[in-house]
Amino acid sequence: MAYARINTITFTSEEAADELQAIYASTAPAGFPEAQLLVSVRTGPITASLTSIYEDKAAFDRSAEERTKRMAANGHLIHGVVVEEGEVTLFHTK
Repeated sequence: MAYARINTITFTSEEAADELQAIYASTAPAGFPEAQLLVSVRTGPITASLTSIYEDKAAFDRSAEERTKRMAANGHLIHGVVVEEGEVTLFHTK
């Protein structure tokens, strides 16, 4: 069954949000090649919600190392992160 990670991020500033948004948009597809879906939603001037969906929990687990590296490299831009994960019960695209 498909498995997802949802990151709710609060950035240190609006400039930090702009910077990390640009970095993620240009590098995430190559950095997370097993992701079936990558979505980044700017929810406010200094907040965003990032969702990634993988084929299964094993593919999700393989992405953890890359996520850890990215969080460490960009930690100075991030004030806080709430991470949730779980089985995907609906994955509809049109």
